[in-house]
Amino acid sequence: MIRRPVLTVADLDAEVATALPLRETMSCQFACINVANVIGVNLAISVNAATINSQANALAMQYLGSIQMP
Repeated sequence: MIRRPVLTVADLDAEVATALPLRETMSCQFACINVANVIGVNLAISVNAATINSQANALAMQYLGSIQMP
C-alpha cells in the first residue's frame, strides 16, 4: 500500500501559479504543425491454478516516450 503525504491548506496556499500566454501567442502561424503519437501499454498476467491458499502477483511497468523534431 502506498502512503501519500498529508496535504494541508497551508501547503496549497504556498503554491505559486503563473498564467500561460494566449494560445495564439504560443502557436506558429500557417505552416507549423505539431503531431505526437504516444502509446502506452501495460500487460501483466498472473495465474494461480489448482492450488489452495496461495497467492499470485503480477507487476507491470510502463514507459512513455515522445519526440518532436523541429
